[in-house]
Amino acid sequence: MLVNILSLIHNTTTLLFGVYASAAFLGIRMNRRNILALLTFSCITGVFYVLSFVLHGTSFTEQVYPFIIHIPLVLFLTFYYKYKMANSILAVLTAYLCCQISNWTGIAAMTLTSQEWIYYSVRICVTIIVFILLVHYVSDITAQLLQKPARSLAILGFMPFVYYIFDYMTSKYTLLLYSGSKVVGEFLGFVLCITYLMFLFLYFKEYEANKEAEQRNQIMEMKRIQSEKELDAIRRSEHAVSILRHDMRHFLLSISSYIENNDNEKALEYINEVIHTSDKTVTQRYCKNEIINLILSSHESELEHNYIHFEYSIQLPETLAVSDVDMTAILSNALENAIHAVLKLPEARREIKLDMRLNEEKLLISLKNTYADKPEFMNGLPYTSEAGHGFGTKSIWYVAEKLNGSCQFSVTDTYFILRVIL
Repeated sequence: MLVNILSLIHNTTTLLFGVYASAAFLGIRMNRRNILALLTFSCITGVFYVLSFVLHGTSFTEQVYPFIIHIPLVLFLTFYYKYKMANSILAVLTAYLCCQISNWTGIAAMTLTSQEWIYYSVRICVTIIVFILLVHYVSDITAQLLQKPARSLAILGFMPFVYYIFDYMTSKYTLLLYSGSKVVGEFLGFVLCITYLMFLFLYFKEYEANKEAEQRNQIMEMKRIQSEKELDAIRRSEHAVSILRHDMRHFLLSISSYIENNDNEKALEYINEVIHTSDKTVTQRYCKNEIINLILSSHESELEHNYIHFEYSIQLPETLAVSDVDMTAILSNALENAIHAVLKLPEARREIKLDMRLNEEKLLISLKNTYADKPEFMNGLPYTSEAGHGFGTKSIWYVAEKLNGSCQFSVTDTYFILRVIL
């Protein structure tokens, strides 16, 4: 009698778990209206389940369970809550997969005790606990994941879908799962491996896309800051030019006076002073290429503020075959690493040298910086144990490889050297 009551409670909690967990995975909020709607659906499908159980028995009911519960649930979530069918299917499959937590713990408990009532008791308790944990800690994450593109959803749903088919084919419609066949026993391991590899591929692609978006945002921010700097420089330059224009008559009169008095040395000094004053009105440009100017200008104040001696030789055209995103990834990371390294030195020894040029249609980049601590290398890349550092060199290497180029890191007694060929 106790076993029958526990079995009934177990079937009820499992049904409610599947319905409410599926809804929670889609992001359906558990307010009064939704709770009642889902409860109504559970009661209706529960009636069909009971009728099937009474009329045809346990085995038949388990076999038609997808048609009594799962398919109607998918349709209910799709048409009542207006979710995409693919999302509804994935939510139901995920909820079904989560049921295996209570299933396994129940089987483990019965194996240890050989008591059927303990099996049902454990399953009921674990089902309730798992549901609470899923709703509080997993459902919001799952709801966000289900907003991913179709390709991502396909990979996310591959494992629960295969498990669903495998479980019904090997334990509900046949008894292959308990036949001892190695093919059946190893199948889930095979599926898990394929799913993991697919996940790694997707994760890497999304990581790549996120990095590119981050670099594009960085470029936009640099452009914004550079525009502000250029506007400010233009205002200062215009002001200086207006003063220079105003004072030009006095300059020329003074120079003319020195020349008339045969005081050529003072005339030359005065001319040099005027030249020096006019030079201050010129806006700094490093080369013809816009993105190179943006990157170097964005680090200009940091270099000046930290008294870093910066030498550069840049001979590049206005346009390059390398995209702005890839150039930013290489040059910004290289400069940031160099600045970080020289800041550990006294001001007199802070030195960075940059050389960029084209040679036979290949872009050559050479960046040298002094250092305080001699870098360690691992697999050809500089290695550091400092938290938050070491990613820049890996990013440079990755971009160079992606563009079928090469990068080399080396060190002398004075300089750490980065060479990139693209």
